[in-house]
Amino acid sequence: MASTILQRSGTITVPYLEHYPEQGGPAERVAVLRIPFRLGRSEEVDHTVYSSKVSKEHATILRIGDHYAIRDLDSTNGTFVNGERITEFVLADGDIVHLAHVEFCFRHESPGQRSTDRLRDTAVDRTQAVVSGRPDSIIRGSRLLREMIAHEAVEIAFQPIVDLRSHTIVGYEALGRGNFPGLARSPALLLSLADQCDLSIQLSELFRRVAIAKAARLPAGTKLFVNVHARELAHQGFYESLHSIRRKLPANRTLVVEIAESSVTDIEAMARHKAVFEMLGFQFAYDDFGAGQARLLELADTPPNYLKIDMSLIHGIEQAKSRQDVVQALLQVVSALGVQIVAEGIESEEVARICRQLGCHLGQGYLFGRPE
Repeated sequence: MASTILQRSGTITVPYLEHYPEQGGPAERVAVLRIPFRLGRSEEVDHTVYSSKVSKEHATILRIGDHYAIRDLDSTNGTFVNGERITEFVLADGDIVHLAHVEFCFRHESPGQRSTDRLRDTAVDRTQAVVSGRPDSIIRGSRLLREMIAHEAVEIAFQPIVDLRSHTIVGYEALGRGNFPGLARSPALLLSLADQCDLSIQLSELFRRVAIAKAARLPAGTKLFVNVHARELAHQGFYESLHSIRRKLPANRTLVVEIAESSVTDIEAMARHKAVFEMLGFQFAYDDFGAGQARLLELADTPPNYLKIDMSLIHGIEQAKSRQDVVQALLQVVSALGVQIVAEGIESEEVARICRQLGCHLGQGYLFGRPE
């Protein structure tokens, strides 16, 4: 039997499944009017999903105490919640449910619960697409993200990078922000959504392209640090995008390409990238170094111009001798390579002093300026 489709309403009276059609159009709200509530391809279930990939009786929504849960009914292509395949799962307002590839958002606020109260784990974070912070439809998020990229609806904030001895500004890091209705401003949320929608390369290129245009207002002679997404390193259009940047970059501006430490997994490929950077007159930096497994072999074989020490090592360094020892050991390794060390996340004069004493050359953080 077909289930009841609710119209949009400001009050949640019963649980419902929100579905954004892939071909576009307004969201449909499927009321969960009975328990158990069966979903599948069959006309005999409570809500019929017209897809050959969905089993005839695919999943059911049931009550467990005061909570709602979804149970997979041995479906062929699986039931997923927040990207993880499940057998049975207790649902909360905002959870993203997939029956095979068909997507729904479960909606229900129990008494005293707010939808923003609960961020169960990073799987939920990966589905966030809206300003409110609530998980939203990936289908809808993909559509909005494509529109944002097409309209170049992003902003760029620049954060200074300073010489720790003279406090003079030597460069700025370009940090992208969203500026499109229905999408978050946070670059972390936007890039997370872009990863799921296979749009991360397009979004990363857009941030760089706009950064180059906006950098004209920066002081002459300062360097511009821009980020590269990990997926770009293996993309066939990567070098073409770098050549495009070179054509648009003023002659008096040096570009520094930032590559996250976790992205550096192929030494030979990194050596090729470095050769292209040098040919174009670019420099490059290993970013977030020390956040995960420090890749010292890649660092030694393909030394960068800059090494940015992750803020997780810098925060609290004034109170933790062990962190000071780690940073000092790292500096000893790279001292003979001619690499400039940038300490990220500096927020106080005391931390700046310690980083300077340990041998860091440059600093970045709120002490020297917020992204503007």
